[in-house]
Amino acid sequence: MHLYLDTADRAAAEPLLATGLFAGLTTNPTILQRAERGVADIEDIHAWARAAGAQEIFFQAWGEDTRTLVDRGLRLRELGDDVVVKLVVSKAGAAACAELAGRGIPTLLTAVYHPGQAMIAAAAGATYIAPYLGRLADAGRDAMGDVLAMHELLAATGSSTKVLLASIRDVGSMVTLARAGVQHFTFSPVVAEAFFSEELTIAASTAFEEAVVATTR
Repeated sequence: MHLYLDTADRAAAEPLLATGLFAGLTTNPTILQRAERGVADIEDIHAWARAAGAQEIFFQAWGEDTRTLVDRGLRLRELGDDVVVKLVVSKAGAAACAELAGRGIPTLLTAVYHPGQAMIAAAAGATYIAPYLGRLADAGRDAMGDVLAMHELLAATGSSTKVLLASIRDVGSMVTLARAGVQHFTFSPVVAEAFFSEELTIAASTAFEEAVVATTR
């Protein structure tokens, strides 16, 4: 099981990475913008995320043609062996993925909305695909069914490509998909904190501490 934080917000990410429970960070240009950062800040983000304990850090190559995407993917990978290059699952992005994967660079094809795109990712040798669960639901699709179809397709064909689920809004959705065999999830720090907000667990913890105080002489 690998859990990732979908953020470029240092203040939100560092305390969670410090727990040792989260494998790293996933980012894209929109996430950078949300944190008031840009592609010029990628090197700095990589440095603090690595120092905070991230084992894998995902950065997205940008550009509209395959050659540009490959060149930028190679530059991103130069930051370190912990960098995974993200690419949109467009024709240019998938072709760039195939070239980068052929060079032994770990890759993720993102913005995956249809099980057929998982076939393209497998053919390209992508390490991961990132289906957008919440956005699939917003579009009126069978979000859970489509993600399960992707996972089942990859497993049935013996592909090494793995589902890294994104656009997650609640813990329950992850539980459902983990029971079906999905093992990689990325979500916002807000969703991450929800893992630790179970009221019965909080009450039990409080009771334990109160018992220690009451029996300490």
